[in-house]
This record gives sequence, structure tokens and C-alpha cells, in this order.
Amino acid sequence: MRAAVGLRNTRKTELPSAALTRVLLASLGARTAPFALLFALSGANAADLLTAFHPSAAKSEFGAVSELEFATRLAQLEPGSLAHHLPQAMKDFRLTEKIWVIGYKTLLVDARGQAPSENYLCHTFFSDQRVDQHQENELKGIYSDAFTPEVRLPEGFGIPLTPDVGLHWMPMFNNRGDEPVRVAMKVVLTVIRDKDVRKPLQPLYASLRSVQVPHLYFVPPGGDRRKVQFELPFNGRIHFLGTHIHPHGESIELFNESRGERVWIGKREGGPESPMPTYSSVAGYPIHAGERYRITAVYSNPTKEPVDAMAGLFMLYSRE
Repeated sequence: MRAAVGLRNTRKTELPSAALTRVLLASLGARTAPFALLFALSGANAADLLTAFHPSAAKSEFGAVSELEFATRLAQLEPGSLAHHLPQAMKDFRLTEKIWVIGYKTLLVDARGQAPSENYLCHTFFSDQRVDQHQENELKGIYSDAFTPEVRLPEGFGIPLTPDVGLHWMPMFNNRGDEPVRVAMKVVLTVIRDKDVRKPLQPLYASLRSVQVPHLYFVPPGGDRRKVQFELPFNGRIHFLGTHIHPHGESIELFNESRGERVWIGKREGGPESPMPTYSSVAGYPIHAGERYRITAVYSNPTKEPVDAMAGLFMLYSRE
């Protein structure tokens, strides 16, 4: 693998072969074949309806759990492409009923329908708006990245989404290799339909905070430490924290400067491409309006060339 030193915005896509479509459907499960086939063959048009609920193996005392699934087309990623989003891969959806999102999972496959030998996922967002690089935006949404491919919210919490709100799904990719590759993505949304709620769920809101705007930057040989400070202008509690990070990122910390205390730190315990931990708590960490917070990201670069980096926290919180 080479160190990636450039950003490309290539836009090639190809429809999946029949063989890949069969693999996508098999991996998603035969029960979802009609729904997955729709998206694998045609891709989503503007405001496609999410209606093909099926029972989930997940359980919750707050209601019967269902899943919604879709699969993308194959996308060609050119060598050296970073934080790469294809307009053809992004999708817009609408619902016909209110749901509570309680989990989210993404999985990449190559042109043979197998897990790729390299990790080409940068990150994805599923939310009520298009994610941009403004730090203060509040979303109703959920994320995944290469080292946090699956998120499950703490029990009793959910992200409420309603039929009157347009939904946007955005995947981003990295190809640090020397050859073009073709990949497709599978997505599983774990939800409780509002009609199936047994006990009231508490709504969560989301924000993405990055140490760098624009979010993509490069770390020189040796390493890098950078930070960002911000305020949250409301009272509430943080119930979930997940990192967005690239290879060679060591840690991302959230620190409460007003109280002089660490909220949480996500540390990479394995090699430069090992999974990252998440913070998940029913009780949550209390937020007070006007307090100052600091996010610090640490990268270690043992190579002789600059390496690409992103570093931020995806926060899900309740309001009081």
C-alpha cells in the first residue's frame, strides 16, 4: 500500500453483474431479495420510499425490532482517491411511517461479492440533511466509518424519523492503492416502527465535530496532534460517541475544559488499521449550556511520506 498524497473526484460507476447481485442478495438474506434487488440493479432515484421492513434478530424491551436494507451499485475508485463521494452513489429516501433508528451497519464487497482485502470505506451518513463541513449543524442521523462499521444505540434511545422529512444517504470512499478497484456497499438500518413501540423511547440528536475544516488533512512523517474547541448551547446528556479516523490515528479525546475533566477518549489498541471503540451510556454525560469542550486527535506516522487523515467525533445526545 502506498501513502496517498492526492485527492481525486472521479465519477465512474458500473451496474453490478448478475453474479454480484446474487451475492449481495444472499449476504443480505433471502427474505430481503425484492428490496435489495431494486437498489442493486437500478440504484435509488430521488426520494425512494423505505417500506420493506422485515423482523430483526435484535431484541428490545421498548418494541419489536425491524430492519431496512439496501445495496448500492458497484463504484469504481481510482488510485489515490480520498474522501471520495460519487453523486451516483448518494441516495435520497422518504418514509411512509414514523420510525426510531436504533442501529446502523455498513459492509463493503468487491466485484466478486467478497470482503475486499483493503478497507476502502471512509465514512457514511444517513440523516435528515446533507452533511457539510459546518461544525455547528444538528442532525437527526447516524454514521459509520472504516473502523466503526456498526453502531447500536443504548437501550431506550432512538433517532426519530418521520414521513414529512427527506432523508439523505452519503457514502465516501478511499483508495490508497495503485490500481482502480470496484466496490459495492450494503446497508442495514435497525429500527423500531412507531406503531410497534411498547415503552416510550427518548429521542437523540446528532452533531459531527472535526479537528480540521476542511476535514481532510495530511500528517507528516513522525506524527501530528491537533485540537478544536467549541460550546454546546443547551442542557442535555451525551449518550453515544464514535470516532471518525483514518489509518495511523491513535486517539480522539473529548475533554470538558470548563470542569477540567475528560469526558471520553477513544484509543486504538491494535495496529494502524484496527477497530476503534465507542462510548455508549444510558445514563449519559451531562451537558450544561455555555461549557467549553475540546477535541484532541493524535496521529503517529511511521512512514517516510505524508499520510491522509480525518479526525472527529460523531455525538448523539438528548436535550433537557
